[in-house]
This record gives sequence, C-alpha cells and structure tokens, in this order.
Amino acid sequence: MHKIALPLMLVASSLSFADTHDHDHEHEHEQAQLGSHVHGMAQLDVVQEGSMLLASLKAPAADLVGFEHVAHEEEQINQVYDLVGRMNLPDTFWYLPEAAGCEAEEIHVEHHLLEDEQDHDHDHDHNDEHDHDAAHSDVIVDYYYHCEQPEQLEQIRVNLFSTYPSLLELQVQLITPAGQQGMTLNAGQNILRLKE
Repeated sequence: MHKIALPLMLVASSLSFADTHDHDHEHEHEQAQLGSHVHGMAQLDVVQEGSMLLASLKAPAADLVGFEHVAHEEEQINQVYDLVGRMNLPDTFWYLPEAAGCEAEEIHVEHHLLEDEQDHDHDHDHNDEHDHDAAHSDVIVDYYYHCEQPEQLEQIRVNLFSTYPSLLELQVQLITPAGQQGMTLNAGQNILRLKE
C-alpha cells in the first residue's frame, strides 16, 4: 500500500491538468475527480515506467456488487468479500502479456461497504460518512507490478466488462515513456494499447 499510494497520488494530480484539454468530456471528468460518479462508468489510471507498472481503478460499487450502502445482510456481505477476492486475482481485472513477465507485488482494494471498513477511512470528516457513502460509494483498486520485460507490454486486454457487465465504459488515462494519452474502453473495444 505504501509503495503505490504516493506515486498514484502524484499521477492523479498530473492527470487533473491533462483533462483540461478534453473538449466534450471536460465537465464530466472534473465531476468525477471531485468525487461524483456515473453508474456504468469507471476510471482507470495506468502508469508504466521502466520495470514498474501501476494501475488504479475507480468504479461505482453499484456496478461491482449491485449496491452502494454498507452491507448488513449476509448475502450482501458475502458479495463484498467475493468482490475483494476477485479483485485480488489480477486476471479478473486485465490480462497482461506473459512475455512481459509481470508479477503483482501488491494489490490494495479500498471500499466502504462493510461496517469494519468504516474505521479505516482516514478522511477528515466522519460525521456524515454513512449518509455520504450511501449516496455514492466507489471501489478503488490499486495494482503494483514489477515486469521483467516491460518492452513486451504492447497491449493489455481488460477483462472487467465480461466480469461486471453493468460496467459499460472505462475512461483511461495512460502514462508511458512515450507520453500521455486518454482513451475510452468498452466491451467491444477492450484492448489497452501501450505502444502504437
């Protein structure tokens, strides 16, 4: 967690400047960065530098488990545990080329769907947390990889759409040694190209 938290925070701040050039989606992106979210739409930040590959996924809980409130019923609690288990299996998320030799060194799943998870929230204001989370709750998953042959990371197939069919669109920001680019993926176009 500590390895990836700082780089991804830096990436997020740099991406916020890049979004100002998006003509049609500028307002939508700004809203997403302010904490709002749109059901059916997730955000993915990917950074590849040297042998390091970082990915941070932010998706509405409703699209992953079917609800956004704190789970109380056994069935819902089991759905949350199932989600965390799936997200800890990187192939649920995407399929990396074997030739790249990438190993997931760390995976961190953050959510506010279980009672005991509330205690791990480090936000400054806890008073309205329960009502706030009920209004719009996101799941954030951070992946940290070390790749033996990063030059083989030419394209990555994103598997989320088949695993979670209510996810319709993935807004991607990609930073590689070749530069920075934004793209939109969906079930019909689920290939993330790191190299042209």
